[in-house]
Amino acid sequence: MPYLKLLTSLILLISLSSFWACSNDNDKDIKTILLEGEPSEEHSLLSQKYFEEGEFQKALEEDKKQLKEDLKYYKEDTPEIALDYNNIGLDYDKLKEYIKAIEYYQKAMNIDDKTLERNSTERSTTYYNFASSNETLGNYDKALEYYTKALKIDKIGFGEFSRDVLDDYENIAKLYEKMGKIDLSIKQYQEIVDIVAHGSNPRSKRAKRIKVKIEALKKRLK
Repeated sequence: MPYLKLLTSLILLISLSSFWACSNDNDKDIKTILLEGEPSEEHSLLSQKYFEEGEFQKALEEDKKQLKEDLKYYKEDTPEIALDYNNIGLDYDKLKEYIKAIEYYQKAMNIDDKTLERNSTERSTTYYNFASSNETLGNYDKALEYYTKALKIDKIGFGEFSRDVLDDYENIAKLYEKMGKIDLSIKQYQEIVDIVAHGSNPRSKRAKRIKVKIEALKKRLK
């Protein structure tokens, strides 16, 4: 999914890298160092460059090299490896190899289950990616399950009135519309209107756009 929490997959790639860089000193207790020192980040930096340039096959090759490098230093069930898997999943998603993308997101989630707190917002990021690729493949029930999981975490991590939560509701609303469940789609869109009404900008462009969408969907129910 371009990452619309809600920006682009590139922003997600960078934000995740930033998170782990910032938390590096705090997660020593959950790392298992196999070699002294730190792995080179050369391949990761090249991957980000290629990803930004739209060279997704080259980005994939560099991310796989980074994974191989990291596995020299960390056991597989560590956050660094989960990040590598997530980045590889993003590359495959951009290459439209969605089954492969899902495979790597699942690997990342398996590690997240062991290393992250239950309501970690980093976990919701992987849920979103997993849901998005499943949605593209038409696996709507699976996509709905994981969009909903992301929403629950984001409500706790970012707050009921955050942009992330608004984005989650919109993802779910769009999915319900694809599924032909117009009444449920309207309900999710209405959540956005209600949240915005309690915020500082009830006349925002998003609120106006969503209200127009709700009216259009209501006409389809008649």
